[in-house]
Amino acid sequence: MKLTGRFETTASAAALLSLHGGTEALAAVPSLREVRLDTSGTLRAVFTPRSTFVPMPFAVTIAVQRAGSAGAVLSVHGTRGPTALDVQLRLEFTHSGTATVVSWAADVAVRGPGATVGQRVVRDLVAAALDEVLRDTAAVA
Repeated sequence: MKLTGRFETTASAAALLSLHGGTEALAAVPSLREVRLDTSGTLRAVFTPRSTFVPMPFAVTIAVQRAGSAGAVLSVHGTRGPTALDVQLRLEFTHSGTATVVSWAADVAVRGPGATVGQRVVRDLVAAALDEVLRDTAAVA
C-alpha cells in the first residue's frame, strides 16, 4: 500500500539528517526504546506507536539507503510475533520561511496475521504510526 503525509518542523534539514546514527537523540523519541546501532550501522529499536489503542511494540530495523540535503530514503523492517511489515520510506525536505516542510511517501507491505485485519484499518494504523514517529523524531532534532 502507498501512504503519504506532510508536516512542518522548526528543525532544519541538516538537523534532521544529523539524526542518522545518533542514538542519543533517537532514544528521546517517546515511541522508541532500546535504540542502538548494530555493527553494520543499521539502527535497531523497539517501536510502540502511541497512536494505537492497544500497545503494539514492533522490533524494527532502519537502514538509510540514501541521505542528502533534499531528503532521504529509508528501508524499515518491523516484526511483532508472526506479523511483519516492510516500509520503503522516502522523505523530502523543503525550506519554507522559518520551517522545514517534511513530505513523506511510504510503500508498505504487511504480512502475516496483521495483514488479515481490514485493509482500511491497517492503512490508517500504519499511516498514523509513521506520521507520529516522524513528527516525534523531528521534534528531537
